[in-house]
Amino acid sequence: TCDAKPQVQAPPGANLAMPAVNLGHPDDGKTNMTQEALLWFKLGGRGIDTAYVYHNQDEVGAAVRESGLKREEVYITSKIMCPFIGHPTVESTVKAVQEDLKELRMDYVDLMLIHFPCSSHQDTQTVWRGLEQVFKQGLVRAVGVSNFGVDDLDAVLSLNSEVPVAMNQCQMSIGSHDDAVINYCKSKGVPYEAYSPLRHVNLKDPTLVAIAANHKVSPAQVALRWINQQEIYIATSPGGSTEYAKEDLSISSFTLSTNEMAKLSAIKANAQA
Repeated sequence: TCDAKPQVQAPPGANLAMPAVNLGHPDDGKTNMTQEALLWFKLGGRGIDTAYVYHNQDEVGAAVRESGLKREEVYITSKIMCPFIGHPTVESTVKAVQEDLKELRMDYVDLMLIHFPCSSHQDTQTVWRGLEQVFKQGLVRAVGVSNFGVDDLDAVLSLNSEVPVAMNQCQMSIGSHDDAVINYCKSKGVPYEAYSPLRHVNLKDPTLVAIAANHKVSPAQVALRWINQQEIYIATSPGGSTEYAKEDLSISSFTLSTNEMAKLSAIKANAQA
């Protein structure tokens, strides 16, 4: 089972009992999410990350139903987009969430994110007001954002909403991390989650390889543990590989030293990755 748990507390009222490592969207665009999620569940994973625009909610929902697990034993994150044309309303946002749940064939999701900031802060605030409604209706257990910068976050935080911002999910990996946004989130008590945690990572980097050898684990596990030890959640994609999924779910089996963490933080982005 996955016991890699960042020591991070969600804002009061968020009810965020989220696994540290979650199964994200397959990067190859070909992997069947039902089979990958069933494998994830079999190996002890319990968190699944999806979105309306991934067009795989039916596969995610099928996996949960076929797994034999109770709905409350699985943590589902989903995301809705701002409208591409026109301006959002509270009503259109509520409808978007309802459509998402219909695709999943679920009564609720554990965490619903605004996938990207809207074209204006005012529109983003309108979508947030819609998410407040579905939160109060019990259709979502927590509400957050994705790909939000400092100004985008401020637009939501300035609403002084009764519903806390339970997550900001952004791309993050060794060599590719927005420290300003990460630190801002920490200062505001907003949990952070990394997607594409191996993007831009050169798994043959000498520093990474040496640290992995020191702990008798793979370079990919070190790259994930570097994120995890910063009290940051992870959405990863093992690509249907049993070996990779097992690795992803066992990153708490070792601890990186302060010196190792610093060395990994200093690695630059790999332009080829």
